[in-house]
Amino acid sequence: MTEIILTNPYLKVDKKIVAEVYTSSETMDNLKILCDVHGSRFPGLPGDKNAVDYIVGKLKEYGCENVHAEEFTIAGWNRGPATLEIVSPIKRSFDVISLPHSIGAEVEAELVFIGPGAIPDYDEEKLKGKIVMVTSATPSGMKRFFHRSEKYMRSVKAGAAGWVFMNHYPAYGPPTGGINPVIPAIGISYEDGSFIERLIEREGKVVARIKTTDKNVDTPTWNVIADVVPDNMVDDEYLCVGSHLDGHDISQGAVDPASGVAVVMEIARNLVKVKDKLKRRVRCMTFGAEEIGLYGSYYYAKAHEAELDKCRFMLNLDSAGGGGKKGLNIHDFPAIDVLVKKWEKEMVAEIPTKQGVSPYSDHWPFFLNSVPCASNSDPTATRSGRGYGHTKYDTLDKVDIKNLHLASANHTRILFRVANEGGWNPKRKTKAEIDAFIKEQGYDRTIALADEMRQYIKDNYKEIHPETMEWIKRGGAW
Repeated sequence: MTEIILTNPYLKVDKKIVAEVYTSSETMDNLKILCDVHGSRFPGLPGDKNAVDYIVGKLKEYGCENVHAEEFTIAGWNRGPATLEIVSPIKRSFDVISLPHSIGAEVEAELVFIGPGAIPDYDEEKLKGKIVMVTSATPSGMKRFFHRSEKYMRSVKAGAAGWVFMNHYPAYGPPTGGINPVIPAIGISYEDGSFIERLIEREGKVVARIKTTDKNVDTPTWNVIADVVPDNMVDDEYLCVGSHLDGHDISQGAVDPASGVAVVMEIARNLVKVKDKLKRRVRCMTFGAEEIGLYGSYYYAKAHEAELDKCRFMLNLDSAGGGGKKGLNIHDFPAIDVLVKKWEKEMVAEIPTKQGVSPYSDHWPFFLNSVPCASNSDPTATRSGRGYGHTKYDTLDKVDIKNLHLASANHTRILFRVANEGGWNPKRKTKAEIDAFIKEQGYDRTIALADEMRQYIKDNYKEIHPETMEWIKRGGAW
């Protein structure tokens, strides 16, 4: 113990941060307000702007500077009722929900099931004109997370007329998640999807009808920005920490993402308390409209592009208050990994790390702009899906205060060290280096799908739903 104390240059700061985190109710108090008062905070719903105003007020109360909200308009979406009916060989209806950006349409066709939807399964001969049902599981043997949006786009390119997204977890209900507005898309529970799977196995051919009544509309939303400014700033470099604010409209979005927002707010509160020891500015942010296209982080990266060359680090805390160890997925910056191993010993904390990146959260626009970045992660965990995430059961009761405390304590101290590190080794990458790492991670084809989808729509524009074309004109994200 004596050795650890002597080798920790920030022992007094660590003690102050940890004591404050573990003796204050502020983190859970904020989470309760975000979830119980402001609900899902989905763009277009009152809870979005109300939560933004609440966060702005609290960050000002904590002593942050430059606290403000930045408004921007997105290609948003309004949910309507959705139905799925088996019309042959039996009659049966199911409890389903539309997926964000689904068009309003009615489709009747044969329903085919492709399980978790491995890449070879998206065969035009097999899927063209059909309603395709696929599970939320990642196919066996894949080394990367096979995201819902990629399964959807591959189905559309194969000519699918409708799409059903089946939860692979029992008892969690129908899942949600953003897609592109090309064909009607709905979520269905594991139990109901399993019934349909058995029906297909028994009867051979099953005809189904999907009806959706959703609308794609322009919607305002906001990013929140707040700076922790040191008493004696050594230079104009800064670092960012953020989490998206919006959850899906069917739940409170408690773990994903409100727990991360509460941790960002706690980090801001505690860094202000040690700003006399802080050397560089820390920007604390919440992003709007992540769930339906990373709109907020893309907007920030574009609006603040001139500043990004001064950003030494970005930490994404999406769902940071969920279960697991509070480690880091470092997005191809090995020098950061070396530093974290040193800090882990100083902090007497378990901070597992790995190197990797995915295009599905708010670190992505920063990564593309060559900002060294990382995400809250537990590299030791075995992940097969979202669990309660993206279902109506992602509610406040799923968040454990121990996870909020641990995330707040670990990440506040990590950010303090990033801000104070003298020789910052992570160097900016060239576009070629970024592209090479994306390919190494297996996401180059995922990104290429967006361009292929645009071409598909151009080639088939006479048959494409009018809402799809309007959505494209409004700048809908892919």
